[in-house]
Amino acid sequence: MVAIKVSHLSYTYPGKAATAANSDISFEVQRGEIFGLLGPNGAGKTTLISQILGLIKPHTGAIWLENIDIVQNPDAAKRMVGFLPQTGLPMRYVEVEQALRWTGRLRGQAASAAQAQADTLIEQLEMSAYARKYVNKLSGGMLRLVNFAMSLMGEPPILILDEPTNELDPQMRRRVWDMIACLNRERGTTCILVTHNVLEAERVIQRVAVMKAGRIVALGTPGELKLRSGGKVRLEFRLKEGETLRGDSLAYLGDVEEYGPGAYRLYLASEEAGTATDRIVRQLGLERLEDFRLAPPSLEDVYLGTVAG
Repeated sequence: MVAIKVSHLSYTYPGKAATAANSDISFEVQRGEIFGLLGPNGAGKTTLISQILGLIKPHTGAIWLENIDIVQNPDAAKRMVGFLPQTGLPMRYVEVEQALRWTGRLRGQAASAAQAQADTLIEQLEMSAYARKYVNKLSGGMLRLVNFAMSLMGEPPILILDEPTNELDPQMRRRVWDMIACLNRERGTTCILVTHNVLEAERVIQRVAVMKAGRIVALGTPGELKLRSGGKVRLEFRLKEGETLRGDSLAYLGDVEEYGPGAYRLYLASEEAGTATDRIVRQLGLERLEDFRLAPPSLEDVYLGTVAG
């Protein structure tokens, strides 16, 4: 069953310098699917999400949520979708537990159901120590976690989460990813996940669309997109402190990218991995190497290659 269907969607912001934010976008999200929406800033992701939420009416095309035409009935989206924007949600001047409970009531929950879900989320997300604190007094990371919990109130069948792990420490990020996976597994919640944190999101995303300049330039499962990348592997190595690569070494090793202080990587066909490894060891010497690894391409590799191409 299709939960979200977007068909030939286009939107151009008006003005002297008219900009096409979306151009002929079409895709479907299956019910119970975690769908990743990736793309650089300015790719059109925010405009697309605003259209799905019924906040911006497209110039052309159609959007259906659970077979309801959102273009003709935008208020229906508000009843079906739990939304976490990049910016903070309201209710900053109440206690955390109240913010969750009142959000549930606004979404149509009975008082007892809202209280029960608020208590459950506070426990699951390990927020008990903050339940009686005012939202506006929280750290950026804890505020983000509370906003995430607010988007879950009322148990909406569809979630749209825009950068849900921004400002979170590694432990909090794991809680969020685990919660998303749990909701999907146990309730069949459909989720559109907008994020730049591709490496972490890869563990929960089931299918992904990559946007660039208002268009979808890649669509498929992470595995399918990796296969389309040509089957290249990633070879990474890090030099010991104080060591650097000279220009002649870079030329000898090939198309090497420096992605951090003393850290380098290159992408190559799997059959070339052995030769490349020999070259690096012979040119640099094991005594200069701090770390060395060979890995299949990640979704982040595919994403970077797609938006750069």
